[in-house]
Amino acid sequence: MIGPHLTFPGPDNDWQGRHVARLAETFTRITGRDFITEMGLDPARLGQSAWEGNFALLSHRGDAHAVLNYANRFALDLWEMDWAMLTATPSQATAPDGDVAERAGMMAAVARDGYVSNYAGRRISATGRLFVIENVTIWWLVDLSGEPFGAAATFKTFRRL
Repeated sequence: MIGPHLTFPGPDNDWQGRHVARLAETFTRITGRDFITEMGLDPARLGQSAWEGNFALLSHRGDAHAVLNYANRFALDLWEMDWAMLTATPSQATAPDGDVAERAGMMAAVARDGYVSNYAGRRISATGRLFVIENVTIWWLVDLSGEPFGAAATFKTFRRL
């Protein structure tokens, strides 16, 4: 299964609350950690509180190109992208060319183990700014029937280079 194409988060789609709920449920099931509590989200406003959160939350669809399908405002601002650009971007394109192999190794560990925590790696914005994401958790998105639908990542800290 490939994850959904999503429209820009807003009031008409509860800031993609259903998608955020799927990410949170999978995170908790795979890592054993409570995503909602860890990120300080309001369960009654899950989509909006994730959209407005002080952390990055991204996901990709799990297709052959791992095209991104969600990012909250924090992540969009950090990568200097709008929604249309983000949802046309393969996940590997968020890393500088010289770091793609390192990122691929990390993603192989995610595929093998279900998730990785405390990851750090260089990334590049749409305008070419380099930064390091730190204390990242990346997890495989698997529905309750065991069908994968992509991968997601979250982090609160980064450093500009």
